[in-house]
Amino acid sequence: MSRRLALLASLLQAAGAQTCPPADWAAKLLNRGDVTEAERALAPLETVPPCPEILLDLARLRAAQKQPRPAEAYFSRYLDLAPRDARGYLYFARFLFSMEDYPRADAMSQKAVLLDPSSTGALILQGRLLAMKGEVAKGQELLQQACKIDPNNVEAHFQLGALMDRGKRYAEAVVEFGKAIALDPANPQAYDYLALNLEPLGEVEKAERAYQNGLRVNQGPLFDSFLDYNYGRFLMKVNRLAASKKHLDRAVDLTPGVRAVRYERGKLNLRLGNYAEARSDAERALSIRDPGKVIIDLQVYNLLQLIYARLGEKELAKKYAELSRTTSVPIRPR
Repeated sequence: MSRRLALLASLLQAAGAQTCPPADWAAKLLNRGDVTEAERALAPLETVPPCPEILLDLARLRAAQKQPRPAEAYFSRYLDLAPRDARGYLYFARFLFSMEDYPRADAMSQKAVLLDPSSTGALILQGRLLAMKGEVAKGQELLQQACKIDPNNVEAHFQLGALMDRGKRYAEAVVEFGKAIALDPANPQAYDYLALNLEPLGEVEKAERAYQNGLRVNQGPLFDSFLDYNYGRFLMKVNRLAASKKHLDRAVDLTPGVRAVRYERGKLNLRLGNYAEARSDAERALSIRDPGKVIIDLQVYNLLQLIYARLGEKELAKKYAELSRTTSVPIRPR
């Protein structure tokens, strides 16, 4: 393959060709996430006189490799050559979204939807961005439209379920995550969300099965680093503390810099009587920033007060009791 591509590239370069060679292979490699093989396939063509398809493949490759400047340069060159191709705007929008450049991702995804109203990828991304801006009803409409156009689109059902989850519409979310799992039984994130939405519905046994099924398939590009955390919290709620400890220990290993993970293990260690470990977790939790305010300072102060009281550290217990009394509850970001 590489020898043939090198020969093809040299022939194209020598001829000054302005049309693309058959390049389905490169797009297919990128579609399945095979970045290494895509690099090998596209490298010989990088110096060939530009043609749209190769430029788009190179843009997607550099985006997958987290190379912002080359990716943006290739996307811009592609859109100059193919300004009516919705794919270019969609792939560029996805790249910008991954870089948290949401305003430009929004503009690009709007353009993609305008050029191709039947593009499920563009509808999904624009739906997500609308929901992020607070236009939940419009976002839901686009996500439902994507599901209608392509009922077998896993991402469409997953993102619609995520929107329902954020709105605490648990029963509706369960339906959508169930559809995503039926289409892709190896999707650990869908199992995690399914379990989280089954819990408030009182479906304890179904929630546990979902967590366990998720853990069985938790690998690959959809690896969910919070599955152990969520399952550990679930087990603590149902008073299976030893099993909870196993999963929360793993959660700390996977996400040591997340306040909520340390906080929950601190709560568990307090219940288990592991006061020194509880203190370590709670103090570490307090030192970790939590911009999303999942666990606020006041919660950590309350936990530390209890821990130091158990340890007999009266002055420290008094300190955190006072902080608990005088600290106000912040407004959570939307």
